[in-house]
Amino acid sequence: MNRDDILVCVADDLGIRTWLERALDGLWPVEFVASSDFSRASRLVEATGSRFVMVAVDDQDPGKALRVIAALAQPAGDDLTVVTVARLLNHDFLLKSMRAGARDCFVAGTDGGEVRARIQQFLHDAPAPSAKNRQREGLRKITLVTSASPTVDSRLFAQSLAFALNQQHPGDRILALDTAATERHAFYLDSNNRLTFENLLQNSESLDESLIETALEEYAPNLRLLEGRLSAASASEERNADLFIAISQLLRMFDRLIINVDPSVADFWIHAIGLHACELVMVTHPIVEHAHMARQRLQSWRDHLAKDCRQSLLLDCYEKKGSPVVSEMVQAVGVNYLGALPLDWQNRLMAINAGLPLHKLPRKSAYQRQLEALLRKSDFSARPKEESVARGLEPQPA
Repeated sequence: MNRDDILVCVADDLGIRTWLERALDGLWPVEFVASSDFSRASRLVEATGSRFVMVAVDDQDPGKALRVIAALAQPAGDDLTVVTVARLLNHDFLLKSMRAGARDCFVAGTDGGEVRARIQQFLHDAPAPSAKNRQREGLRKITLVTSASPTVDSRLFAQSLAFALNQQHPGDRILALDTAATERHAFYLDSNNRLTFENLLQNSESLDESLIETALEEYAPNLRLLEGRLSAASASEERNADLFIAISQLLRMFDRLIINVDPSVADFWIHAIGLHACELVMVTHPIVEHAHMARQRLQSWRDHLAKDCRQSLLLDCYEKKGSPVVSEMVQAVGVNYLGALPLDWQNRLMAINAGLPLHKLPRKSAYQRQLEALLRKSDFSARPKEESVARGLEPQPA
């Protein structure tokens, strides 16, 4: 028995919490978290390296427990054991929880010795923490792009990044999601797709390969664009688990997810999926006020991002003769410097108004040239995982 294992319990019922503490008899430390605070549960599992999570069932709203189970268990696979804890054993709910990813169900009031023995067996059979961490790295394929201020346009950079990576890695399946989309446009491009991200949140059980193939057409070979606006009701703490489930399902179908995160919903997105991002790009103008705003936002997100998430600063609309100089901006923000992109206003306007990617313009764009040079020098080009899923849901044999 590894007494260094930390257990996580998602439970609101004080009676269940009290029974569980007595049943464990101090053999393992346990961290309790409320069911409404899914993001904290996810952070606890990540931060503690926990391999065992218990989710208590609310008899008045059993569906909430199912959403939490799916959100925790599905992306982790065999690396995390999730069990339910219920006051009464309901076979219909037990079947649903197993389909969501639960391995077992503890009935409150069961003899403590039996509970401890079952937990010990699960932990014995689970992968070692080091192996678990290595496997989890393969799930981190998300690049988040956001800005320090609503006046900074991160949409064009996220859009251009998706096209540039698509050209550099034509075999990788890429999804670019725009949370600042408008009714007719994903990023600055015409969008005729019937599918929206709000649809996925409301009907996550229908999200599979066939839906992607039929309802989300390719803009370019292996590149799809998705409108990612969320209603006020969807962008709430109660929907964290739904968001995480949908993103986890998309991760199984794409090699890279590039998400443009509007500043107005950045806290919600970072809290929900920040732990599973491999990159976070903060876009600012070369303005001191923006540097301070960026630093404050990044500091507020520190506990919601994985320790190895690469955070970087991108200066947009940068002129070499301007002030402040790059080193001052980098020092003020406090993260690695990715590079700078020029204003190139005429080409930006032409691309935005024509609904064309910059590289499709009839004339050369300084912005596009600088972006390509920036990516060649950075490690954005590195493959986020060894196997590609470009041909389907599961990684293909090498």
